Amino acid sequence: MGQLTGGDPSLLRRINSAVVLHALRATDFATLTEITRVTGLSRPTVEGVVEGLIEAGLVMETTVEEPGARRQGRPARKFRFRAEAGHLLGLEIGAHRVAAVLSALDGRIVGSASKDVDETASAEERIERGRGAVADLLRRAGVPRGSLRAVGVASPGIVDADGTVRLGTALPGWTGLPLGERLRRSFKCPVLVENDANTAAVAEHWKGAAVDSDD
Repeated sequence: MGQLTGGDPSLLRRINSAVVLHALRATDFATLTEITRVTGLSRPTVEGVVEGLIEAGLVMETTVEEPGARRQGRPARKFRFRAEAGHLLGLEIGAHRVAAVLSALDGRIVGSASKDVDETASAEERIERGRGAVADLLRRAGVPRGSLRAVGVASPGIVDADGTVRLGTALPGWTGLPLGERLRRSFKCPVLVENDANTAAVAEHWKGAAVDSDD
C-alpha cells in the first residue's frame, strides 16, 4: 500500500471556517463552547478559526447578555456572524428576461431588478442586459460593487465547473459560451455559474417547497 499523505492545510482551514460560519449564521450569537459542541471541532481549532474570521470581518465579539442570566465570574465570550459585512448577488439568465437579486450575507433580500430581452437576442446582448440589471440594482440599493462577496449565476444548459456553457440550445449563441469568464471581468469576487434547474432545486431546499427533504 502506498504511503498516505496529509491534506492541504489551507483547504482544511477553509473547510473549518465554513463549518464555523454555518454554525454562527444559524444563531444570533454563540460562545466558543457552543460552537465547539455544534461543529464537533476541537476548542483550539474553533478559537483559531474564530480569530481568523474576526480578522476577515465576518465575525465579531458581542456583549449581548441573555435575559435573566445571573452573572457568576467572568462571562463567556460570545460571537456573532456579521451579515452586514458584505452582499451576495444572484443573476438569472432566461429566454425572455434577465433578473438580479441582492442580499445580505444572511440571505436577507436587499433588492431586485430585471430587464426584458428578446428570445432571439445574441449572447452579447443578453450578457449586457444582465450587466445593466446589476448596475441598476446596485445603484438603487446604494451598495458599492466592492461590497459583493460572491456572485451566483443561473443559466440554461450544461455548464462546466469553470462556468463555460458546454451545451445550451435554449438561447442563441449559448453553446460554448465562456459565461463565467465573461462575467468575472465585471466583478472582483468569485463568480459561480450553474445550470438553472440545479439552482432552482437548491433554492427550494433552502427556502421553498423542499425545506424538509434532503433528497
